[in-house]
Amino acid sequence: MKRICCCSVFLAAFFLPAAYAAKIPSHFSDQVEAALSCRSEWSPDYWRDYFHTYLGEPLRTWGGADWFDSQNAELAGNPAVEVFVNTRDTTALMVGALIPSPVETVRKNIEQRLGYAFVPLAGPYPRYLSKFGSVLIGLSNDQTKWYCARWNLGNRP
Repeated sequence: MKRICCCSVFLAAFFLPAAYAAKIPSHFSDQVEAALSCRSEWSPDYWRDYFHTYLGEPLRTWGGADWFDSQNAELAGNPAVEVFVNTRDTTALMVGALIPSPVETVRKNIEQRLGYAFVPLAGPYPRYLSKFGSVLIGLSNDQTKWYCARWNLGNRP
């Protein structure tokens, strides 16, 4: 009969629960990055269900969107604090993330990691648009909103 070292049992007990406690799956960042990059054709219902499944109940409903704790998911090298999807009563697909970093840092990380560029838009605050329709907005508190919005124009089944 083999003897098990008490150190092995302790290490297993210490490290295994952390691995099992992680809620977000390994594909979470890739899926959300695709949506934020406007390279996803999923419906708002899909994203609402996806976020409910992996992130639980929304923290709040505000600005026509349900906001969820992102559990510090890393999106294109940027740790997000929250993600959001539009509510059922809107006619758009809007999926987004709130990132606690200045817009220039977020922009640089996305461009380096995902390989597409943003161009500046005119306006009172820093905002950028990619050729796919992905938007970055610099907020006054040195945070960034990264989102994709697609409006239902009635031309799709």
